[in-house]
Amino acid sequence: MGSFIHVYTDGGGIRECRVPDDFSGIGSVPFILKFPGFKKCLLASLAASGNQASRTSNIVTIAATAHGVPTGATYVGFRFFYPGSASLAAGWYDSITDVQTNTISFNAPGANFGSENVNGGVAYTTLTDVASLTVPAAFMSPGTNMSLVGYQGGDTTSATKQIRTYLNTLNVHTHGVTTTPFVRFQGSNILVEGGKSYGHSGFDNLSSVTEYLQSITFGADGTFLVKASLSAASAFIYIPTMELTLS
Repeated sequence: MGSFIHVYTDGGGIRECRVPDDFSGIGSVPFILKFPGFKKCLLASLAASGNQASRTSNIVTIAATAHGVPTGATYVGFRFFYPGSASLAAGWYDSITDVQTNTISFNAPGANFGSENVNGGVAYTTLTDVASLTVPAAFMSPGTNMSLVGYQGGDTTSATKQIRTYLNTLNVHTHGVTTTPFVRFQGSNILVEGGKSYGHSGFDNLSSVTEYLQSITFGADGTFLVKASLSAASAFIYIPTMELTLS
């Protein structure tokens, strides 16, 4: 009978698409899975100490001296990760409204509040969830190739700007860049006979020093998760686009 998945249409709607039970016979036709709700996003470590935030008329402004994000309109409209304070939970907020040399402002509806410590007043260097999606069971079958492809940029300091991907909670792709952060990244996993996932990690066609192996339960949905982190204060990373291709 085959299985069905939900796919996005050109107009932004969702329709059902039939997937044969023997998905390995699909040939060269790939399926592209979008991350639900994903928008271009920016993660910042902010300053080394003394980060303060306040909210007025639904706009939160963080005072972080030398936060490292370029001023101007370049990143206005990007989703922004807020590390959290007493009156506002940590999480992704949509979106940045203004970037000045020592401040960053973003939308976050709610009651006004005065000056509060952000992330305890220190730089934010925690590994952070960026986006996730469910891989339908029909794709978790022998011979399926998964390939995450995206683009990232960030500051040009020596701080490490890292992206990690996970399949069913196992880290299957890790890469970090420093002074040359602008890169098209790719990480692949191949599901093979015997219930194993072979993971390759790298930039495009560059080789990897690590191969990741894990057991796979065929016939069950999988979870694909992307995380990011920064190693030092005054660094940032942004991801404008990424998608998971299955063939």
